[in-house]
Amino acid sequence: MKFSIRSQVVLNTFCHHRVLSTTVLNSSKRSWWLGVRARSSASILRPQYVSASSDDDVQRVKKEEIGLVQFMKRVLKDYENIRGKPASSIDFWDVVMITAADNDQRDVFKAQIDAKSKRGELPTGIPYTVISDPPGPKLGNGGSTFTALSHLYKEYKDDLFDLKILLIHAGGQSKRMPSTSVLGKIFSPIPYGNPIFQMLDFKLAMYMPFIPKMGPGVFVACADDMLVYNLGDLGRADWSFAENGFTVLGHPSTIEIGTKHGVYVVEDESKIDTMQHIQTLPCVEVLQKPSIERMKARKAILARADLKFPDGIKFDGSIAYTDSSFFFAMDVSKKLIEFYENHGPIDCEIDAYGDFLQALGPNSSIDYTKNISNVTIPTPSLIPTRQKVYNTLRDCAITLLAMNSSKFVHIGTTKEYIHHFCFDQVFQKELGLQKDVFNAWIEEADGGPAKKMKLSTISSGCVMHSAIPADLFVSENTVVEYCDFNVPLDIGQNSIISNCCVLKSNLPPKTTKVRIPHNVFLHTVPVKNAKGTQFATVAFHINDNLKKEIQAADFQKLPYLGYDVEDAVKYCHIDIATSKGQGDHHDNTDGKSIYSLWNLCVFPLEPNMTLSLLSALDLIRAIQKKDDTICNFSGKDLVSMETIIKKKDVMIMLDYREELHSKITGN
Repeated sequence: MKFSIRSQVVLNTFCHHRVLSTTVLNSSKRSWWLGVRARSSASILRPQYVSASSDDDVQRVKKEEIGLVQFMKRVLKDYENIRGKPASSIDFWDVVMITAADNDQRDVFKAQIDAKSKRGELPTGIPYTVISDPPGPKLGNGGSTFTALSHLYKEYKDDLFDLKILLIHAGGQSKRMPSTSVLGKIFSPIPYGNPIFQMLDFKLAMYMPFIPKMGPGVFVACADDMLVYNLGDLGRADWSFAENGFTVLGHPSTIEIGTKHGVYVVEDESKIDTMQHIQTLPCVEVLQKPSIERMKARKAILARADLKFPDGIKFDGSIAYTDSSFFFAMDVSKKLIEFYENHGPIDCEIDAYGDFLQALGPNSSIDYTKNISNVTIPTPSLIPTRQKVYNTLRDCAITLLAMNSSKFVHIGTTKEYIHHFCFDQVFQKELGLQKDVFNAWIEEADGGPAKKMKLSTISSGCVMHSAIPADLFVSENTVVEYCDFNVPLDIGQNSIISNCCVLKSNLPPKTTKVRIPHNVFLHTVPVKNAKGTQFATVAFHINDNLKKEIQAADFQKLPYLGYDVEDAVKYCHIDIATSKGQGDHHDNTDGKSIYSLWNLCVFPLEPNMTLSLLSALDLIRAIQKKDDTICNFSGKDLVSMETIIKKKDVMIMLDYREELHSKITGN
């Protein structure tokens, strides 16, 4: 496969998805960090950048001595300024591509992007493309990268190599955060903004300052993490994303965190200046989830006694530079596209971090390709494919951008969700997060219900995109999102209540108040079945592990809701065979059936969301009280999370959220 080298291409032939202005931007309309893209009637497709928006802006930034909080405030503000407006007015991505696990998830993502666009929540004038993995074995985000590049090359041909692309890997079932399993973690709510931000908005916002510092290439990110940082003096011209090879973002972290992430090994420790906000450093090796001993042996640990970092960032002891997102230039894209044409389709799990980055640097070794401990289901082609990837990328350059004023925050589990949105006051301050975002607090008055657009004075938890009574108490360690309540409730502590609805008109007779216990996760989903669309509310303990696998013979002993599956079966009158579901499991390498709480089939289908939530609460109460008179599910249609994902009615779920949006805004 050979690629042609494009010469000068006029901007008006750029691509049919986007129209770019050929005039120089008025300085008053420019974002505060952005460089000027030189344009004229003969501008070429690959732009040239100036590192600062203006001398006046640079001097103003220097005088203010921007700290991390102020920097992030401006980043988010600049993104807010282009929501619903043409992105062509600034340096922005030419294509935003999101990967999905399958066609169903792809269609769900597309529907939500369309809805956000119609509401004016996304920058306009650029394509938002969603691509799904082909049917077959799990591909990992590395396999998805191959699929995405192949799709892009078919779409844009050689024009692709002049584009800046944001590639967000968002596929997967989100078993550690089931409230995002149906609609996707990239669309999970973040307590910021009006209308409320979702993770996609934060992804589009948080990388904006990097765009003027990069040429054509692909910036790779995941959908369940956030980056807080300060780039310091943006007038500096001594750093940028490399024109060739890979450029990786590194964040100072404790060595304990390093054991769970990728770790970058710097060529010469003496050249590291930790007081620079961002510094370009040669990287000689990438370690993937290394032990502390291995980090020491490979000289990945920075152990100076006088370590100091900007913006008051402090560490007790040694640090290592850990991974987050990374960028690869178009020379790498060509290699990967050619690899896929020669060796595709991929039929094994390839990790973009473990398999791409570990191949880089002069000290890299092919040995990692034989380590399959983190692979979900190893396939025969796994190791040979990994070795081919290694040989393809081993000669590619790697440059480390050490972001010394930065924090990488993962928000992919129920515990992390509660911690960061309810307790982590430093993180909340750094991003300007709030506890009461885009809600309608309803007060009963003589003339009927009236909206109150501020947090109830007795509540201190995190409430997002909900319509709820003004006197509802939400404890400080509980998250309520996408809920519609018009009756009195008691909500327990340390809980996540997601997409739940309790309406007075649907309550059984004599039910006047609903009580939700402590330490629970509740999430309601519309499900298609023979009776049409009904509703299931899944109920778990906040600490339940939905990924923990167990053999069929031990299924009843699987921990559930602080007790075990056997209690659910016994006190809710469920047949043990029914509770395992039908076909909702997989076999391990020994051919034995493996089950998890993901397969637990104990959640009854009900005709409306209110009754669905009440059934889930009966399930919890029966188990906790060990009382077999509270509920009887023997004659009900029961579903598991696995079944829910297969039979979800996405349009009903999105309609519910649109109606909730209208109730909050009054439109």
